[in-house]
Amino acid sequence: MHYLTIQVQPGLLGAFSESAIDALQAPDVPEGSVLGVEVNRGDDDGPYVNVTFATPNPQVLWPAIREVVVLHGLQRASIITCTGSRGWDNYLLLHHFGREAPTERFGAR
Repeated sequence: MHYLTIQVQPGLLGAFSESAIDALQAPDVPEGSVLGVEVNRGDDDGPYVNVTFATPNPQVLWPAIREVVVLHGLQRASIITCTGSRGWDNYLLLHHFGREAPTERFGAR
């Protein structure tokens, strides 16, 4: 089981719509690709929304998530991570709003 998490920081956007979070929770993926979705909200030097998917196959889920992020203009305000074979000990940073952060791809390690 893997966990793919999208953190959206609305304060980094000029305009933010909750419909983007709704869309993130319902990506267009094959049946069985998502076993659960959890949404957490908080404030740590600014508001954030975490959307976490439990998935047996994050490589299938990731392209659908990336499409929703781009469609709703969230790339400037999101961080996307996925647990690796050892959980969070070897997680992948798939996307970071700060372009200087090095991102990774599935199978690149």
